[in-house]
Amino acid sequence: MYGHGSRGLFAPKFDFMSISLLVLGICSFFHASMRQALQFADELAMLGLVWSFLHGILAVGNSPAKTRFINTGLSIFFPLFAAFYVWNGQIIYHAMVFLALTILSRVQWRIQGWTALFSALLGYLLWYIDLEYCAQLRDLRGQIELPWAWLLEFHGWWHILTAIGASMLMDIIREMQVEQIVEKED
Repeated sequence: MYGHGSRGLFAPKFDFMSISLLVLGICSFFHASMRQALQFADELAMLGLVWSFLHGILAVGNSPAKTRFINTGLSIFFPLFAAFYVWNGQIIYHAMVFLALTILSRVQWRIQGWTALFSALLGYLLWYIDLEYCAQLRDLRGQIELPWAWLLEFHGWWHILTAIGASMLMDIIREMQVEQIVEKED
């Protein structure tokens, strides 16, 4: 949002990644309502964010024809998977695809990339622990009480850590895109 070509703080240049992260934040309203339809919106928005990462990464350094092919493939895969997931409703499919796509989207390994990957995977691990041991964690939080109980709010940590990892990855992708623009200008 604020990088090469930005018009400043009060006139940001929105891109697919920024909009995907904004949509994810809005769709996370599910947690306030606990309704199944909004849960799907939250989970599909997470996949949409990863889609935007793959779009940003895979388009760098390719010919326009190959970029169109990649974009077409992603545009076919994600809606088909989303329809399958909503129809099936099994969280394991979402979890496996999200994990696979998150790992796949980390193709440029730098310190920043490893940090982003670690943050996202740690968040995923905490989310999975929360998914499997929700009742036990709730009981433990009741015993510990505030202010320390918030440390065991693993689902909340999932949101924080994956947002940090997503932000770091967005910076890497934008840096790669700027490098490509500079190379074309030279």
